[in-house]
Amino acid sequence: MKKIIFITNRLPFPNTDGRKNLLSQYLTQIKEIHPDSEIINISFVDDPKYLSAKPKLIDRIITIDSPGFFEKVYNALVYSLLLRKWPLQVSVYYSKKNHKLIAETIQKENPAYVIYDMVRVAEYTEKHPAKTILSYDDLLSLRYQRQLEWFKYIPSVFGGFADKLPKFARGAAELKFIQKALIRLESRLLEKYEQSVAARFDHLIFTSPKEAEHFKDIVRHESCHGIPMKIDPIAADGSVEARQYDPNKIVFVGKMDIPHNCSAVFYFCEKIWPKVKKHQPDAKFYIVGKNPTREVLQLEKQYPDVIVTGEVNDVKKTVMDSALMIAPLLFGTGIKTKIVEAMSWGIPVVTNAIGSEGINASHRKDLFISENDEDMVQHILQLLNNAEMNHSMSKNSIDYVSQHFSSTVTKEKLQLILV
Repeated sequence: MKKIIFITNRLPFPNTDGRKNLLSQYLTQIKEIHPDSEIINISFVDDPKYLSAKPKLIDRIITIDSPGFFEKVYNALVYSLLLRKWPLQVSVYYSKKNHKLIAETIQKENPAYVIYDMVRVAEYTEKHPAKTILSYDDLLSLRYQRQLEWFKYIPSVFGGFADKLPKFARGAAELKFIQKALIRLESRLLEKYEQSVAARFDHLIFTSPKEAEHFKDIVRHESCHGIPMKIDPIAADGSVEARQYDPNKIVFVGKMDIPHNCSAVFYFCEKIWPKVKKHQPDAKFYIVGKNPTREVLQLEKQYPDVIVTGEVNDVKKTVMDSALMIAPLLFGTGIKTKIVEAMSWGIPVVTNAIGSEGINASHRKDLFISENDEDMVQHILQLLNNAEMNHSMSKNSIDYVSQHFSSTVTKEKLQLILV
């Protein structure tokens, strides 16, 4: 029986956001590739209530605590600010106690593979015969560089990560000039760290094949792969009936304490929504996703017919009757899972160059890629008012996802690593 240790910076369940969905995919496909494997999850706990939702795919969970106040401060001051060795997010996740527990567990269990979720847990690597895999998610250093251009629309560049900072630092971290300085520092530290840490691992994974190829060229790593979210469309045989949808319902989906999601809805409400409402007075805009910040909640009061739902039990059920999903992303990296997922459900998508990055879909056929604000307004109005176009794009988007993001495609890529 193969043992596989999965070290995660938060519980890989339940499926409440894109990252957890992807981690769940890894677990599912690992079990499909190695049915008799035993999966041991060593994880920080983002919310204790989630522990009761442990899937059967995970055989055992070993929970670890966040570093204490003084260790976080020491790590940040010494390893991040003085030595410029670790990004801040590595500093606030690393503790010697956790490292000892992980090392002892790896020695005791003697796993075939150890998978590390994101660079923030990469310092927990151990010398052991096990094959090691680092899942980068996206190139975070590039994402932070892009954030610097859009500070006006970002209430906090740290998003939910701010909760991991020492309490004394959170107030200062809310000041814009400090945020800008810290994000510049973090981006530089991350860029250096992302590249230097690659050599410690046997295999590297990104969500975007395009980003994986780019990084492979930089670090000259032999095994660098792009494994996107597996998304099986509601129908992949071409037999798609015309959707029943509300011709006035527009949705945005995403975890609403993350900077790129917050900035997208702020920008949309300020620049795009008033123009849409002028031509379509009955239109309603739903912001769907957990952990909406105070600023996101205020959008309901600032703009007409904006509804912030917060966390919902079933995202698909909530958005399935919408005329379209918008994704006016100002920055970001990798493949935007929310876009591919909406396409798989047959919901037409209106996005921009950042949103479509890594998705090699055809403009006007599979989705709309807007070059500017006026483009986006016109694309939205076309999908609201042209049922034939709406249905055509709905069907085409399902076909596209079935060809590029199906379980078969993503599983084949994972099998290259888990041989």
